[in-house]
Amino acid sequence: MEIAPIGSVKRSLVALLFACSAAAVAAPADDHQRGLSAYQRGDLIGAMAALRPAAKAGYAPSQALLAFILDRADFLEESTALYRAAAEQNDPEGHAGLANYYLVGRGVAKDEKRALEHFSKAAELGHAASMSVLELAYRRGLHGVAADPAQADAWAARRARAAAAASAAASGPRR
Repeated sequence: MEIAPIGSVKRSLVALLFACSAAAVAAPADDHQRGLSAYQRGDLIGAMAALRPAAKAGYAPSQALLAFILDRADFLEESTALYRAAAEQNDPEGHAGLANYYLVGRGVAKDEKRALEHFSKAAELGHAASMSVLELAYRRGLHGVAADPAQADAWAARRARAAAAASAAASGPRR
């Protein structure tokens, strides 16, 4: 019986650890995709069942989508915690969801300043609806900010660029 050299054993262990970690990362993304597909089909029970393990594993997109579903069912405590966890990972949907809660005082104390902080973070991450909220806030002087037409125009232009880029990406490559 031949014993493998130490170097090849180490390489094999490293390869095994890498494969296991890749599978661990892929699993939440796969669960999220299954949950999103179920949600898009209108299967909320299936969506929640698929999203929960990914959310529990700390996968921010699943935390934000599950929070959205739970919010619609008035499970405020759990949805607030999930939005907060997603926002802590800099997820745009997590920031936007938490911003909406702070804006109206749903599940948290009403705090327009914190709402605008989260809308700003979401907008900086490319969240189009948050860009619209900021544009309107600066255009009309809402939510504790002074009216600033230049800021409003900047957010409108940024939102338009983001929409054009999303549209181009959705239509595929040019021929």
